[in-house]
Amino acid sequence: MKVYGYFFLEEVLNSDILSDMQKAYPVKPSSDGVETEQYLYAHYFLARKLANRERSKIMETLGAKLGDRYDINLFTPNKDVCFSGINNRGPIDYYDRMPYVFNGSRINLNITLRSIRSGIPLRGMDIIGAGGFLLSNYQEDFFDAFNPGEDLVMFESLDDLVVKCDYYLKHDSERAQIAQNGYGKVKDFHTYDIRFKQMFDIVFN
Repeated sequence: MKVYGYFFLEEVLNSDILSDMQKAYPVKPSSDGVETEQYLYAHYFLARKLANRERSKIMETLGAKLGDRYDINLFTPNKDVCFSGINNRGPIDYYDRMPYVFNGSRINLNITLRSIRSGIPLRGMDIIGAGGFLLSNYQEDFFDAFNPGEDLVMFESLDDLVVKCDYYLKHDSERAQIAQNGYGKVKDFHTYDIRFKQMFDIVFN
């Protein structure tokens, strides 16, 4: 959980660990696929468990350190999730209502599965494209399209996340400018029309 920007769980699953995992929950790679046992366990089991623990830890920490000063909302279909200092708002329609939440929230968090090694997370693009302020875990591919610190903000540890949440909640104009910069980038360079043209140019040229 303390390592950002590099997913190494697949590499450390040696034969002894794999044997234990097979006993606990057997999996078998597809005969016509390229996924190994290590890949299946690392990406479909461990990465998801890690994300669950990480997101829970983040909510616990934000609630404990900032919940008495700021209104922190969590949208989830799991009504039983409860963290001190966090408001569980229940489920929300991602397509019709969530863009308004992204736009109206002072800070939107993106906490990506560590197994996503490349590409810009879709939630990140959705937040920026809705005009929201994005605070995301470190993802190298953001640098291909945005300038961190100008168009979005990335955190590199749990402590860094708390510090940056507190800072940007106290600096409204700076936060609003970053959100506006990011939205401008999406509007000018990352629309569906632009992406489709790029794909067609690759296919037909």
